[in-house]
Amino acid sequence: MVMSRKRIAIVACLACGCLSVAIARAFGPSEEGESERKVKESEVPKAALAALKKHAGDNAITEFAEEIEHGCKYYEGSWKTASGHVDVLVTDAGALVEIEEGVSADSIPAAVAAAAEKVAGKGAKLRYEKKTMVMYEVKFEKDKRRHELVLSPDGREHEHEDEQAGKGEDGDD
Repeated sequence: MVMSRKRIAIVACLACGCLSVAIARAFGPSEEGESERKVKESEVPKAALAALKKHAGDNAITEFAEEIEHGCKYYEGSWKTASGHVDVLVTDAGALVEIEEGVSADSIPAAVAAAAEKVAGKGAKLRYEKKTMVMYEVKFEKDKRRHELVLSPDGREHEHEDEQAGKGEDGDD
């Protein structure tokens, strides 16, 4: 009888542990180390605030947020325009990372509408945003190889291609 109580206790502990992990994954950040929190204007670094105000123009920024993605800290400003909602993400130094703009269904490419409907299903209520992301391409030669490097404004590498210098894309230079 004592042995079966120990087994029950062990199974109960394992079940609680599994449940805790499931709850943490369901309600925690989508990726490890990612978070977002609303902040006051006074908490936004001067360079980031200046960049957000520049992008907002005459529009009043209605919300500020601090986001941590891929281990990097960003600041987001949100406002409304005549055409919809706008979110702009910048680094703490003020470099533009991305712009998200709410757009109407009649302003998107037909291919986007068709693909969205295929995935979401006919009759699904769809909201569209146009997302513009900033990337920088750097080209250089090193060790007799040509390189193309694609970096985000925070310096993260997104793509790196290299090929033998002197060879064209078809390899017969």
